[in-house]
Amino acid sequence: MKHARINTDWGAALRRAEAARYCGHSAGHFDKLVKNGIYPPGRDADGVAVWLRWELDSALAELPTVSGSDWNPTNSCDEAFGCT
Repeated sequence: MKHARINTDWGAALRRAEAARYCGHSAGHFDKLVKNGIYPPGRDADGVAVWLRWELDSALAELPTVSGSDWNPTNSCDEAFGCT
């Protein structure tokens, strides 16, 4: 069985292919999502387009849930199991 290698050493700024992979998309689909305003545009780092990881994280957190229901990020495990 092959194990997927997961990059856990993401930099603060990611190039296009890295940003797409970070968000879970192919580079082409990532381009489409940037064009449609789902993800922020890249920034110009002396002629190199880079995406700031914190901006991608913010955009990902704003995506709708699959079920369309609200998700309460303040609901801790203790609250969920009645341990508070």
